[in-house]
Amino acid sequence: MSERRKALQVIGRRGAVRDGGVRWADVARRTLRRVQEHFKAVPFTLAVLGLFLGTGAVTNSFLSGPPEALLEVASVHATALKDGQWWSMFTSLFFATNPAAYLTAGAMILLFLGLAERRLGTVRTAAFFFGGQFAAVSLFLLFTQLARFAGDGWLGLMVDARLIGPYAAVLAAVLGASGLAPTLWQRRLRTGIVSASLLLVLYVGHPETVVGFLGALAGLAAGWWIQSDQGTLHRHRSTGRETRNLLSLIVGIFAVGPILTAAVRSPTGPLALLRDVVLNPLPTLSQLEQNCGGTVDVSCLEIGRTGFAGPLGLALAVVPVLLLLICADGLRRGRRLAWRITIGVQLAVTALSAVYLTLFARIPHYPSRPHTAVMGSGFVHVLPLVAVPLLLMALLWINRRQFRVETSTRGRRTLTRVLAGTWLALAGTYTIAWLGAGGMDRDGGLSGLAAELARQYLPVPIPSLYNRVFQDRQSVEAFLFAYSGIVFWAVALAGVWVVLLGRNHGAGAGVGERDVARRLVRRGGDSLSWMALWEPNKYWFTPAGDAGVAYQQHGSVALTLGGPFGDPALREEAAAGFIQYCAEHALVPCFYSCTDELWPMLRSRAYSRVAVAQETRLAVRELEFKGKEWQNVRTALNRARKTGVTAVWGRYSGFPAALRAQLLEVSEEWAAQKSVPEMGFTLGGMDELMDDDVLCCVAVGPDGLVHGVTSWLPVFEQGRVVSWTLDFMRRREDGLPGVMEFLIASAVLELRNSVEVISLSGSPLAKEPGEESVSGAPRDTTDQETGRDTDQEPDRGRGREPEALTAILDVVGRALEPVYGFRSLATFKSRFKPDYRTLYLYYQDPLQLPAIGRALSRAYLPGLSVRQSARLLRTMVR
Repeated sequence: MSERRKALQVIGRRGAVRDGGVRWADVARRTLRRVQEHFKAVPFTLAVLGLFLGTGAVTNSFLSGPPEALLEVASVHATALKDGQWWSMFTSLFFATNPAAYLTAGAMILLFLGLAERRLGTVRTAAFFFGGQFAAVSLFLLFTQLARFAGDGWLGLMVDARLIGPYAAVLAAVLGASGLAPTLWQRRLRTGIVSASLLLVLYVGHPETVVGFLGALAGLAAGWWIQSDQGTLHRHRSTGRETRNLLSLIVGIFAVGPILTAAVRSPTGPLALLRDVVLNPLPTLSQLEQNCGGTVDVSCLEIGRTGFAGPLGLALAVVPVLLLLICADGLRRGRRLAWRITIGVQLAVTALSAVYLTLFARIPHYPSRPHTAVMGSGFVHVLPLVAVPLLLMALLWINRRQFRVETSTRGRRTLTRVLAGTWLALAGTYTIAWLGAGGMDRDGGLSGLAAELARQYLPVPIPSLYNRVFQDRQSVEAFLFAYSGIVFWAVALAGVWVVLLGRNHGAGAGVGERDVARRLVRRGGDSLSWMALWEPNKYWFTPAGDAGVAYQQHGSVALTLGGPFGDPALREEAAAGFIQYCAEHALVPCFYSCTDELWPMLRSRAYSRVAVAQETRLAVRELEFKGKEWQNVRTALNRARKTGVTAVWGRYSGFPAALRAQLLEVSEEWAAQKSVPEMGFTLGGMDELMDDDVLCCVAVGPDGLVHGVTSWLPVFEQGRVVSWTLDFMRRREDGLPGVMEFLIASAVLELRNSVEVISLSGSPLAKEPGEESVSGAPRDTTDQETGRDTDQEPDRGRGREPEALTAILDVVGRALEPVYGFRSLATFKSRFKPDYRTLYLYYQDPLQLPAIGRALSRAYLPGLSVRQSARLLRTMVR
């Protein structure tokens, strides 16, 4: 029976799927029971939803909002509160203004308020709901009064606005409840809701969006208060994967802003002007003077909102939106090209907005209106046009280390050729038509041609004055002017889509080289060889392609990950060839985490070595959990049996979506407890766990809760799996005690039927100086082939320089123990009474050790910033 089928059987016993087919009656019954249980847990939510819908039905408010006679009850505003109608602050919660508002508010009550009640309980949810409404409305009235006093032309006009709807109260409740949510969903919930609320304020700018955003801020403060009350208020560190997800979410949310303003009637937000930057042509100074010379209303900046050139004009207008949405998905995948394009688009929007700002500032003084009034009203609202894209660029720049997956050289060249060829063809065709129509005399020579070409390819449509501008021009010239940009950007979007989402990336190697490496790893390798397939490794192959070496280049150091892989008989030849390759390319070769196999050949080339880890290996077919020394393991197995926790085996892609979501949650919870980013190189994460060749073992409780997870990397010999290597280890903080002992013991029992040996891998920087490592393994100082003690050989494995390096590694290992716990991990693995195999770092010149040390730090901590380095240093000093 396959691992996937076994996994589905176990999950099926927990209420998801049964082996042999789906029992629809059982599924329907379980679904109905869960719905009933959910509704029983959210009585306040159901009461609010019932009142909201019932009031709308009784007052006939669904189609056009509450009748005018009921506005004093259905809305809250400053005058009513002054007159003592304080209750309107809460009665206004149960009305909305139109069918779309009723649908939106009803969904928010059912989803968000229900989620809050499941976390907070009924009483606290009611308190957060009504308290959030009170706080949001009070802050709204305060800020609008201050804005009116300051003469603001946007918030100041909202002082007498009537507020209708439960948006602020619902957002306050759900963000307050986020303080009790798991780390992963807490961060996603806060980022998504706050970003969307801010988007609505900046782009739409209606009073409901402003009070909703204030409610979200009030709820966020309440959530922080709950966390501080529990002693958990601190900045959660996320994994690189989750950081990319959040940045992708933010970019995607703000990308749709200009289109959102086009779909909303009369948007008034500060960024509503981006609709005119993106969806309309850039105004001239004379247009701004004409529109803004006699009014203080910021709407004077909204130039030429009607009319697009031709039926495809809108397609050109939404190019930035589509491009950013494509890039948002690329950012989620860690694509460096997506990061560059996003920065470029935001920079272009900033430049266009800056032109708006400059033109507006140059509007001359009019006697009827002081120049300071213009600057104090509209000018202030143009500033966000520049500030928001700059803030997004700063956010992306700060996290630039998270985007390390480079586009392949072939992909970049192909995209460049296609775009350049398309532009040259279109621009050349238009130039010929322009010259034939006498454009040199008509438009002022070559500078006029350059201006018209630039205007065609900017992501803005043709002015509404299209017919007047081109009434005296030839039809071919006018057609090319109107549609060349549309064709070019359509090709550009398609090309970026293919390059970003296709198999055109590799931070170290191309897809073809990685496929060759995968084929060779299946022929043979050591216990770490599967790690050779991880990003951002590069590869060197023998001329015949029968063996290879995986390495990372950091500075001038070529740092290998394990030994050569491929044909076992060619490993020494591959190592020698790699050394020659490094010599030819001025690189420093360093073989890291290698066994004794290469020592005779490397020693003959004057190499030295130092032990960097002890690999723990278990002979699973001989292993019996009997005797006093196995008491901890037996206790873990018995505890899991009594509590109903079982080991679910399978591939990540074969697990149900709910189970995969919990794996991400457990991983993020683990990362949140660290003060520096998760490590890489020989330590895999969620991205590596998702490989379909990697086997996963998940500890699942009877209620479907994931308590812990391990992943196992295959070790091949002539195409056959001969061993498995432990890689990914995560456990839920409040999960089953001893869950890791349970998972490894389960691996012993499960894998002994197919292999003889499994590896628990090594613990980096976990070896102590002296006769024994922290795990109790004797230090290996004997040459396995000759039997000689290498400690007695000067300038070989144990000279003065290796001893110094060993001491440095030991100090770093001890200092990192509070952060990553490598030595505790080695102690944990020792409970399984493993056989030990020493893994070495091989190097040739002691003078190269500082560079090798820097390369190791960059390999293990690729995303470490200067600030994080300082934090890590402080932790090490403490």
